[in-house]
Amino acid sequence: MASINPTYRIGVDVGGTNTDAVLISLDPVSIVASHKAPTTPDVTTGITNAIKAVIGTSNVSLASISCVIVGTTHFVNAVVQRSPLLRRVAVVRLCGGPEEGFGRGIPPFVDFPADLRACVESSQNYFCHGGYQISGGEISALDRQEIERVAEELVKNNILNVVISGMYAPLSHLQESQAKDIILSSMAKHAGSELKARITMSHEISGLGFLARENAAILNATLRPLAERTIFGFQKAMEDIFQGNNYTLYLTQNDGSVLSASEAVELPIRTFNSGPTNSIRGGELLWRAAAEADGRQHGQRTEALAVIDIGGTTSDSGLLLPNGMPQMSSVMSLVGGVRTNFALPAVESIGLGGGSIIRQQEDGHMSVGPDSVALELLEKARLFGGEYLTSTDIVAASEIYSPTEHGPFKGMGNPGNLADITPGVVAKAQAVMRKKIEELVDRTKIQKGDIDVLIVGGGAPIIKTDQPLAGVRMVRTVKGGEVANAVGAAISRVSGVIDTVVDTSNQSLKQAQDAVSKLAINKAIESGAKPDTIEIAEITMLPIQYVDAKARIIIKAVGQLDIVAQQAATPTRSASEGVALYDLENHGQETTPSPNLRGSQAEPEKLDLQAYRPEIKDHQWIISPTDLAFIAEGCKILGCGGGGDPYQEYLKTMAMIRDNPGIVRVVAPEYLPDEALVGWTGCMGSPEVSMERLENNECLKAHEELMRVTRSPPVSGFVALEIGGGNGVVNLSVSAYLGALCVDADYMGRAYPTIWQVTPNVYGSPNGDALVPTTIASGDGSFITMTASRTDRLVDKILRASCVEMGCRAGSAGPPKLASTVREQAVTNTVSLAWWIGRAVALEKNMADKAQRIIDAVGGSDTAAILGQGKITSVERVLKTGHTYGVLDVDGTLHDGTKAVMKVPFKNENALVEAVVNGESRIVASVPDLIAVIDAETGSGLGTPEYKYGLKVVIIAIAASPRWTDTKRGMELGGPGSMGFDEVKYTPIGRYTKPRSVIEVFGGSGGRGATEFSSLKVE
Repeated sequence: MASINPTYRIGVDVGGTNTDAVLISLDPVSIVASHKAPTTPDVTTGITNAIKAVIGTSNVSLASISCVIVGTTHFVNAVVQRSPLLRRVAVVRLCGGPEEGFGRGIPPFVDFPADLRACVESSQNYFCHGGYQISGGEISALDRQEIERVAEELVKNNILNVVISGMYAPLSHLQESQAKDIILSSMAKHAGSELKARITMSHEISGLGFLARENAAILNATLRPLAERTIFGFQKAMEDIFQGNNYTLYLTQNDGSVLSASEAVELPIRTFNSGPTNSIRGGELLWRAAAEADGRQHGQRTEALAVIDIGGTTSDSGLLLPNGMPQMSSVMSLVGGVRTNFALPAVESIGLGGGSIIRQQEDGHMSVGPDSVALELLEKARLFGGEYLTSTDIVAASEIYSPTEHGPFKGMGNPGNLADITPGVVAKAQAVMRKKIEELVDRTKIQKGDIDVLIVGGGAPIIKTDQPLAGVRMVRTVKGGEVANAVGAAISRVSGVIDTVVDTSNQSLKQAQDAVSKLAINKAIESGAKPDTIEIAEITMLPIQYVDAKARIIIKAVGQLDIVAQQAATPTRSASEGVALYDLENHGQETTPSPNLRGSQAEPEKLDLQAYRPEIKDHQWIISPTDLAFIAEGCKILGCGGGGDPYQEYLKTMAMIRDNPGIVRVVAPEYLPDEALVGWTGCMGSPEVSMERLENNECLKAHEELMRVTRSPPVSGFVALEIGGGNGVVNLSVSAYLGALCVDADYMGRAYPTIWQVTPNVYGSPNGDALVPTTIASGDGSFITMTASRTDRLVDKILRASCVEMGCRAGSAGPPKLASTVREQAVTNTVSLAWWIGRAVALEKNMADKAQRIIDAVGGSDTAAILGQGKITSVERVLKTGHTYGVLDVDGTLHDGTKAVMKVPFKNENALVEAVVNGESRIVASVPDLIAVIDAETGSGLGTPEYKYGLKVVIIAIAASPRWTDTKRGMELGGPGSMGFDEVKYTPIGRYTKPRSVIEVFGGSGGRGATEFSSLKVE
């Protein structure tokens, strides 16, 4: 029989309210039929109704429809809503083993919200041998017998959904694949063929970033039974509709590409946030179609297009890049409260929609949203006899005074209900709505200049496109825009992504890039892309600090969907079989809550942060979970762009505090007797390694080895190597483990890139006598102790060379100092300083005022200053001598309102701020003063690896400690010259103010401390 060449596709988008479907022609691409149907509780019925409607309306033959492509929020909603359909998951972590493995202090599920953790964590997780280093070498070999024992326990506990997460698995997935085969065969041996185990391997989920990748794999695993039932239900519905005709079922991914039904069953997490992507891509197609209909040539787009989807309550805005793919977010994504690193579209949202409520304020201003009548628009809006004035009413009222040929709400409701809405009210409300859209566009853009904007969605009529918008070159709505999301699903493409670390010792970076590009292209072809349509859409190259001839390369290839190839693919399991397997699992599913959730692991009660007081007992500050959260937030800001992310150390220390309240104690430097010994530790190495190879008590092990080698008496306390970044938190856990105290001080007062930039070296000699003996530890059994050096710089160079051989991350321990020396040489009260900064960020609810609250917390305008604010428009990075050098450009205004471009050169940490105004430049701040780049939305500090185009930031500077500024040697070690800027003359940002001691402020009972605190309330 001759086959009919398929010329149509059906796209479906399942939203919370409506299920939209379109049938499109492929040649030329155009909408043949569209339909909206209410989303049904079982999802499948709503999809079936919508598809039947477009087929019936179009009268096209079933044989001419090549495929159905579905975008759905069903799976992400199950996580967000804590659905009872989620299943328990066990994690098998390949990390070096149960005794010496990395990350044992940060177990699986550690940062899951307690309610979700209670739903999905099994009673046992497993730390096993295996895992890789960044070099490609094994941390340890896989232990087959160990994995077989794990499989036997899984069967015993009726756990069918398993995650295998291996360190550096994205670079080599051999161990994960071998472990999967062993588990499946062993489980079948112990339970028989009726047991259906589902194994999720982390390398299939996302790229580098171990904990976030493991979290995403867990979410995927808990959803797989639901995915089987749902997708098999989709297939059954399609079989009924297509009546034996060939068809292929796909689901849309977060990046606008497709997954086959069989792949989506295995990887449901990839469908999580495809709705915004579908709207963005569908809107662009409609834009092109409208341009061609108007007789305007529409060639290849060379600039990004902003697509704004206006619904009933919110407006969501994203960018479609010239390559046809959406701009993806480069930051960690939170899904249901869980930190993950799988790719999501970069979407900005505001509370503006067709149901937004409009109110006249007492001061004469008008507010629009963010509250909305939402789904009750037809009952509660004034146009329909309701009591609320909404943005839809404003559009209808404007038609009374300025009628148009095609009024969007003509024939709907009763315009007479709007007789009291004056033209002035209409104009004022429309101006507010335009202003909101202008701000949304500005947040969406990633570069200077005007941009084209397309507005889609059911709420699109609230914005008049015949009036100019600031920052917008052209704005328009298009026919079919109300179903742009379904159109986007129908035109989805195929992608292949490779995220790997390459060795450039025997090849150029360009050769390595070409090789990775070929891998990405092959992956796209394997996923169903037409080979002759594939192009490289994205290339990201990141240098890896302290590592010679290594670079991380991320490449995405995209191409058009090859339907013919997919029609020949093996069909997935029948729907009835899938439902039967799902029901089989429900019988015998483990229901015992994880032991990790009992007692202190339960969801904590909400605290009144304003009224919160730290516990000071016998002059010791007992660190609570709230204190730790404040300190970690403050340390990120004090890192000045470097120091590493405190998150890992925060999680580890938080687990210690919850298991043993009162175990972490901080004391003032004056607390210890003069002759007491104080140790100091900190991590060294590459942040890129730290995010994949989790900690393994490296700092503690380094200290213990130093004590053994030098036969030193025990220390009574610990001081931080640097308060900035993760090293500001690490000594809290080290001191607690050894039963010692943590001293409220550090040896930098910030973060610096090298070991010789510590205050004991300021008071030492150029031969580095203050820095040795020092020990570094790999965490898995290797140690290096350096007892002498010719120069202080050489200490850093030699230890960093050893750190590379240890996998580019190590813990270090410096020579203990007398408590009297600590008081003379350290920067004191810096743990307190971090606490005050973190508290300020947490308490200030007004985004615009967070930076000022930080300034107030560190001593006020005499001590610190807001230098300026704006949007990141450029980031340049290059790797030299193991450090990441670069320049950040921020386009915005100085604090006095002057328009300027602020340039921030960095060497791991921010070195200075140069303001360029009308072509003339001047230095407004430099090291040793602290320069922090703050996320304008959250108030959190940004590390230099997090700098990205389009991010809105505030730049602040804080006066440095006199430990650096009062002596010539201090300025040599910590001034501009130490960061490579000999020509820059240091001018203090202000007068240093010694941080307030938390112990002193809160240690009194109705005395000076309590009185002082009473004046600190934030309204």
